[in-house]
Amino acid sequence: MYEIALKIAYNAHKNQYRNQSNVPYITHSLRVSYAFNDDFNKTVAILHDVVEDTTITLDDLKKIFPKRIVDAIDSLSKRDGEKHFDYINRLLKNKDAIEIKIVDVMDNLSDTLCVVSKSMSDRYNKTLGMLIK
Repeated sequence: MYEIALKIAYNAHKNQYRNQSNVPYITHSLRVSYAFNDDFNKTVAILHDVVEDTTITLDDLKKIFPKRIVDAIDSLSKRDGEKHFDYINRLLKNKDAIEIKIVDVMDNLSDTLCVVSKSMSDRYNKTLGMLIK
């Protein structure tokens, strides 16, 4: 599953870059997926941003992956107009998504290309507190 997901993520994130840099966006998804050793978590992790940030839809993924993987990706995908902490509270209902979101937030905080304002840093830290309970 991971190899298929990797191809999808690579193609979906093609021509996307991290924080107005020349670093391909896929590097973030790869770092998140490398935190896991099992195929399930690696697959969800590599795809964690495709629905939110590309033209790939949950319906597209349903044609390829088991329901449990698609459900986790759905939980990890912030919906249009959804407030951040409403999104996090929705995500907390899916145990498969929590650990991946923790790694995602930690990678965003540690990304040397990511200039994080105090308010964004506070939001990330509050998010981690909610996830790690």
